[in-house]
Amino acid sequence: MSRILFISLSFLIISSCAIAQEEAVEEELTMAIVSPGGPSPKKVEKYIGQFVGIIAEMVGVREDSVTARYFTKSKPALDFLNKNRGAFIIGSLGFYLSRREALDLIPVARVELAAGRASRYYLAVKKGTFGTLDELKGKTISGSPLYEDPRFLNRIVFNNRVDIDSDFILKPTARPLSAIRKLLKGELDGVLLDEVQYKSLKSLPYFEDIAVVYESAVLPEVGLMMVNTPATRRLKEPLLEVLLAMGESEEGAEAFQAFGLVGFKPIEPNSLNKVIMQYDGK
Repeated sequence: MSRILFISLSFLIISSCAIAQEEAVEEELTMAIVSPGGPSPKKVEKYIGQFVGIIAEMVGVREDSVTARYFTKSKPALDFLNKNRGAFIIGSLGFYLSRREALDLIPVARVELAAGRASRYYLAVKKGTFGTLDELKGKTISGSPLYEDPRFLNRIVFNNRVDIDSDFILKPTARPLSAIRKLLKGELDGVLLDEVQYKSLKSLPYFEDIAVVYESAVLPEVGLMMVNTPATRRLKEPLLEVLLAMGESEEGAEAFQAFGLVGFKPIEPNSLNKVIMQYDGK
């Protein structure tokens, strides 16, 4: 996921700089990458800094015209966004649903992964231990999706079948593979995985030792969103046009492939109406 964020940021920087050159006015781009439970900020910011420097040099603009911040916790991200309202955000569906009204968020594009759509969640157990979601209640579960907004998990991921905070003992982790190993050792009772994480397990020898007791519905995707301000509205369409075109070029496709991406794809805002109503309880 962190590699996806890096390349996404890079092409956004390229796009904003190209727009700046066209208009002979250098636009400032503010980007917040929100990845609850993601890799440590120090490690990620090092790579983000390298990308910013390389891209700025390639297109001949000032590096200080780009502000990019990475967050693994929601509160610092929200503090940053409240102070920097004209921002684009790479984040999850859960972040969008939980903050769309407070931040006036607008979906811009979705990221298409080489591994396929990341639109389901799976609650995995060691084979032979639990057979249903109800049997798992009261037990200990882990996984990186547990860093998501609890209301999103309850209403969207689990379709109102559980109360995540009261029905389970939660042990969120940024290391899903480690959580699976603990599951197989009997140290955990369940692990919540997103679709990319679950698919990645299929190539491992112990995949046959895992069973799924709950699979979510197919959920819509939103990867890139923006805070609705005059600054972001000015950049939205030109940014989107460049992002969509990148995957069609040979150079862009090769770069996307190196980071596990096919490219960016348009998102129809109306496609989120059903999940918004479900999140709001309407």
